[in-house]
Amino acid sequence: KTSDRGHTLEECRLLARKLNLTRANMSALAPGVIPAGLSARIGRGERAPASRRTIASASSAGSSATIETPSLSLSTGRRYTGVFVCTPRRGGTTAMVSAPARRRASLFHRGRRGPVASAADADVEAAAADMGALSAETVVRAMYDAINRRDVAAALEFVDDDILYEDFNFPTPFRGKAAVKKLFEQSCDGIPDDLLFIVDECTDGGGLGVGMTWYVEIEGEPFPNARGASFYRINPASGKLVYARDVVEPPFKLGDVSFSIIRAVAPLVKQQLRKQKEERLAAGGSGESQTDDAVSKSEGSSGNPVQAAGLAALGALYWFVLLLSPPGWGGLPGEPMWAVAPDTLNGVIAESTDFFFVLPLLNQAGVDLLGAAPAVHPVTLGVFNFAEAFVFMLLPLLLMDRKGRDLPTGKWWGISMFLTNATLLPYMASRSATPVPASWEAEKIANTEGLAESTRGEKGLMSRTFGAFGLVVGVLSIWWAAAADPAVGGDLADRGAFFTELLTADRVSLAFVVDIAVFSCWQAYLVGQLDPDAPAACRFVPFWGLAAWLLL
Repeated sequence: KTSDRGHTLEECRLLARKLNLTRANMSALAPGVIPAGLSARIGRGERAPASRRTIASASSAGSSATIETPSLSLSTGRRYTGVFVCTPRRGGTTAMVSAPARRRASLFHRGRRGPVASAADADVEAAAADMGALSAETVVRAMYDAINRRDVAAALEFVDDDILYEDFNFPTPFRGKAAVKKLFEQSCDGIPDDLLFIVDECTDGGGLGVGMTWYVEIEGEPFPNARGASFYRINPASGKLVYARDVVEPPFKLGDVSFSIIRAVAPLVKQQLRKQKEERLAAGGSGESQTDDAVSKSEGSSGNPVQAAGLAALGALYWFVLLLSPPGWGGLPGEPMWAVAPDTLNGVIAESTDFFFVLPLLNQAGVDLLGAAPAVHPVTLGVFNFAEAFVFMLLPLLLMDRKGRDLPTGKWWGISMFLTNATLLPYMASRSATPVPASWEAEKIANTEGLAESTRGEKGLMSRTFGAFGLVVGVLSIWWAAAADPAVGGDLADRGAFFTELLTADRVSLAFVVDIAVFSCWQAYLVGQLDPDAPAACRFVPFWGLAAWLLL
């Protein structure tokens, strides 16, 4: 790394042991020792004698040597700290490969780049080979150093072509270098430069596998809810990362509730797994469960009972917390549905009457055939219709989803337009437990009539229509909440204060805000399932990204 000072011999020893770079016994070495006859090309081809370098320690093994230079003065006046591998060239000369050099030599680089010493590709390979067997820790640390520099190309130098990368933030693993490249690009795109991945502790990194705990920091401080644990394995043939699994800290801590969910879900999961085992035995299989790799490869061909049970538990949690919990439970505002006050019920009916602003807009246009629109605060009405426009735009995705082929998707969605996630969560649980019909791919080819979404699982006129209409209602909802009916709503400050008060006093409005957050999760998941190559903004920018994806 770049430094304004040199390092002591002991610091260099610790660094070498931490990086597993040198295998020679450095205890017998002293500062200033350098194998005789070594010379090197420094910086941009400048040739310098050994006397111009400040050497902290050196070790030689056979015909090559590893030199750790804490402070190498260049003609530019800059100081560079790093590890240099010196190996003989043909003809008796010596080449020096510095830490930032490309290819396998870059495995030994930590931190920002300094001036790069030039060397032939063959020398780079020879120097890396002389370093002995690579360790998983070295590879992973170097890969994340590149990610922290937002250098995706450099990070991919440590990734094997046959990698399987399981990040539990995503529903499916990333297979192959191209998929991991997209993951890395998304993790670097638009991320602040000082948001860094920091390795906290790791197991013995001398082998082909390594376990790590880590966290993310920003402004030099740990990022909230951004800790995790990972396991990595390198391919002994290529020396590159071939398997990774990241387990990330959940943003919501359920505490004792999680044990209650496990107790409720475990019997359902057990029943589903027993049924699957019986089906495998009936089909002539061994009855043994598949490995994680096999399951991920076959994902989509059968139901996922674990995911279904988890979503069912979330649905039950949604019903209890937002709809059934007693007044004041957990600090929640308002009343449950079984004890709803008349004023609250009248407010819900008024919001539903002003659905998609149809009646208020007709009244403003002088049309009173359907009667006068009920009086609803513009902020309340804006939040309600924004949530309704969001679930409205989800229908094309639900119809295109191959796992919902045998479910009455239209009916579930129609009810969800009124009950939102109270019915959409159970639907998604049923969807997860439902296998994909074996004839699905053949049906896609054969079906040429009807909606493209429901017959071929593709975007068509319906998607564009729903995207355009949802976009219009979304824009109108934002305007309505921010500027409509100033006599009632007041200015922006008044509306902001009303919104804050609404979340602390009205359970219905709070539920709609929670719905918007959950709809954002459905958007990210379904768009990713239907279109793995979709731009990240279409998946992760709530509402507006969905509208854009439907229209594109």
